[in-house]
Amino acid sequence: MSGFAPIIDTHQRIDPFYDSETCSWSYILTDLATKACAVIDPVLNFDPASGQVSYECADMILARIEAEGLSCHWVLETHVHADHLSSGDYLRGKTGAKIGIGAGVQRVTELFEPVFNLGKDHPDVAACFDLLFEHGDCIELGQLQVKVRSTPGHTPGCVAYSVNNAVFIGDTLFMPDYGTARADFPGADAGQLFDSIMGLLSADPSTRLYLCHDYPLPDRPTPQCSVSVGAQDGNVQLKGRDRAQFVEFRHHRDSQLSSPRLLYPAIQINLAAGRLPAPDHRAQRYLKLPIIVT
Repeated sequence: MSGFAPIIDTHQRIDPFYDSETCSWSYILTDLATKACAVIDPVLNFDPASGQVSYECADMILARIEAEGLSCHWVLETHVHADHLSSGDYLRGKTGAKIGIGAGVQRVTELFEPVFNLGKDHPDVAACFDLLFEHGDCIELGQLQVKVRSTPGHTPGCVAYSVNNAVFIGDTLFMPDYGTARADFPGADAGQLFDSIMGLLSADPSTRLYLCHDYPLPDRPTPQCSVSVGAQDGNVQLKGRDRAQFVEFRHHRDSQLSSPRLLYPAIQINLAAGRLPAPDHRAQRYLKLPIIVT
C-alpha cells in the first residue's frame, strides 16, 4: 500500500492510501479541530493461493493515525466489497473504533446465505457491525457532520458518506475514462445504480467524489483518488445514455465480466465486518468455496 499527499481544507483532512494489489483506495478522514478521525474502506491483505492474511495496509493507516496524534472513532464501509477484504475488525481491535455500514447489508447477507450454505456460522451482520446506517443518518466526527446517503444498485447496501465538499462514493462510480460499477451481483439493479449515480451527480460540479477503486490506464498510469462531479459529464459509460440505455448497456457489459478474483473470501469476511472465521481445535480457520459444475 502507498500513502499519497493529504488533501486539507479549513475543517478537514483526507489521507488517501492505495493498495496496488486490489487497486483499492482507503482513507483517513480527520476533523482538524479535534483530531477525531474515521477510516473509510480499509483493506486487509489476503493471498488466495496460500490463504495467508497480513496487515500491511491496515498497519500503514495505523502508523499515520499515531504519527498525527489522531483518535479513531469510526471505521466506515461503503458496501460489502467483492474485490478486497476489509480490515475493519482488525482496526476496531487496535483503536476501539466502531464499524458502520448501510442497513441494506441485511439484504446482502440474506442473498448470500444460500450461496455459502454456512448455516449457524453465517455472519449476523447486526452483531458484527456496531451500527447499520439508514439514508439520511448523520455521523458526528468531532465537529464534522458526516451524512449518509443510500446509493443502491451495485449492491442493495451501498452508501456514500458526504462531508462538506467531499463524498466517499464506494464503487458506484469510477474515473470518467473507466465508467461505473457493475450491477450483476445478487440483489444488484442497473436501474437503481443509474438513479444513485444521478443523485450523486446532482451535487455542485465542484464537489469531489472520492473513489473506492481506480484502475490506471496506459495514458493515465498514476491512480487517482478523486474526481469532481463536473468531470463526470464525460463518463464513458454514462455519456449519451438515458436510464433505459444505461440499463441495457450494463446488462450486456456485465454478462461479459468474470467474477472478481477475491469474490468468495471477500463476501464471507466482509459480511462479518472483517472478522476472520473462528479457529477450530487446531487453530485453523476455514472459508467455503462453492463449486459450480457446468
